[in-house]
Amino acid sequence: MPRSKETLPYTISGAPWATIAVMGVTGAGKSTFIQTASGSADVEVGHSLESCFNDTHKSETEVLEGIARWLEDSYLHKRKLQGVIYLHRIDNPRMEGSALRNLRMFRKLCGEDPLRNVILATTFWDKVSGQVGEEREAELRVKPEFWGSMIQRGSQVTRFTDRDSALKIMELLLPNNPLPLEIQLELVDQSKNLVETAAGKSVNEELNRLEKIHKDQLQQIKEEYYLAIQEKDKELQEHLEDAQRKIDRDLDKIHRQQEQLRAERRAEDRRRKNELDFQFQRIQSLSTTNLSEPLGNSDDLQDISFNDLVGKIRANEIKIRPEDRDKVEKIIQDAEKRDDLSSSRKRKAKGTAKVLVRILQVAVPVLSLTFLGVPIFLPDYTQFMGTD
Repeated sequence: MPRSKETLPYTISGAPWATIAVMGVTGAGKSTFIQTASGSADVEVGHSLESCFNDTHKSETEVLEGIARWLEDSYLHKRKLQGVIYLHRIDNPRMEGSALRNLRMFRKLCGEDPLRNVILATTFWDKVSGQVGEEREAELRVKPEFWGSMIQRGSQVTRFTDRDSALKIMELLLPNNPLPLEIQLELVDQSKNLVETAAGKSVNEELNRLEKIHKDQLQQIKEEYYLAIQEKDKELQEHLEDAQRKIDRDLDKIHRQQEQLRAERRAEDRRRKNELDFQFQRIQSLSTTNLSEPLGNSDDLQDISFNDLVGKIRANEIKIRPEDRDKVEKIIQDAEKRDDLSSSRKRKAKGTAKVLVRILQVAVPVLSLTFLGVPIFLPDYTQFMGTD
């Protein structure tokens, strides 16, 4: 967000936008914080158990999927996070259940280095006495499985109580050096599927753990139900049937989430296959336009200059992947700085193309070299072959 009269007590003309994420479990006070910090009545604040961020009835898989896609899109558009504010209700007597799972997923989502750009803010101080709140805050700070290890890696702890505290939290983040989160690097730079990311694995492992617990419970219920039949205990049978139906429902939810993660991977695989098919079709179409005829063999390099080869390469660059195109351009620029190619006269000399070809063959994939019209020299394997 920009520094403005509505958000901070002073302004800086021309200051850039800062993208700050606000996270936390349902009811932690996310929308209240945003409304308070922005001073805008346009931000809806939830006053019921239904979260105005619409995550009350969403599974952890759906929540992770939504966060991951937003972060992926932001990173693709060169928008790095100035920081992340993670909210936690201080009136919660324990850190357990969904809050602890959410925190674990949050840590995996961030990675290690970005933790220094994280603010851990406690909320709802008006719901507890000062002593109780301070004791709970101290426990959050000390225990490694809560906030302890995050603090060691640079995360800061503070309290959100009013607008002044909200603005101070924002000011803590504004000087930060924006860093990509781990999940952004995994999804974009490493081309991983969501289930292959650290956060995705964390959710999947938790689902597998819960699945095993429920299956063990079902097995115990079946054994107890068999005994209830033997003893003709109708009341116990009905109780066990109700318990089995509840576990079956829970297992069904788990299986849907597992399938959702697998479906996301299959959808991504299909997307990549479709993209690859499209690229091949595009290459076939471009190949019929004869943008530039390829060089014939190594003998042709004796009669071609560095500049002529560069012209031929650039005429064909549209056929190769953008990342290979960038690599080729970097190689050309570096080659031009060599002593033997440092002047325009030298680059026009016949035979100088060989210098560039040697460098390209080491650094650029063979398929891209073929599309560029650069000759491919395969090793002579006949020297290793015996004679009859």
